[in-house]
Amino acid sequence: MKKIFLTLLSLSLFVTVYAQKNLPEIKAGTIIGGSAYTQGQELPLVLTLKSLKDPFSMEWSVNGYGDGTFEMSNKALESGTQMYAQTPNLGVTKLADTETFGLISRAAYKTFIDTKTLTYSGVKFKIKTSDSKPMKISGKEIDLSHLVSEDGKIELWVLNNPQFPLLLQSTGLPIDIAMTEIK
Repeated sequence: MKKIFLTLLSLSLFVTVYAQKNLPEIKAGTIIGGSAYTQGQELPLVLTLKSLKDPFSMEWSVNGYGDGTFEMSNKALESGTQMYAQTPNLGVTKLADTETFGLISRAAYKTFIDTKTLTYSGVKFKIKTSDSKPMKISGKEIDLSHLVSEDGKIELWVLNNPQFPLLLQSTGLPIDIAMTEIK
């Protein structure tokens, strides 16, 4: 009887651990790969986190366009309220203390976790709770939140990481992304 109980307990623990969503480690050197979509074109996109210190530095490379770096201040990472959504400049682009690229600020993340709503770049979002298909990154289901604008025209999928709430997918922005790999 003990063997059956231990076997069932082990099996239930395995199923519980297996069913948990993945939260990839984000650190300097993390590489995020996927695609950028603009003007009807799909372009391969690679983001590399170069520095997590002030200024936060994220290199980008779009095959067929070029590469560059976004620099964000700690203030932007902590309390930014706007998303930089323009065509990036080659070289270094220093963002304002209110702007982020590729992620939302920690304060914005905390707000939408606490209230299930978010205003970013003047757009009001709410959490969409019924996703029919989970998102996978590097073959693993990812722990994320799916946000939808009040008018339903913009959707954001944000990694549930309070320190680095990365934007993993978007629709309805001037430049949309769909990330498929984090390493």
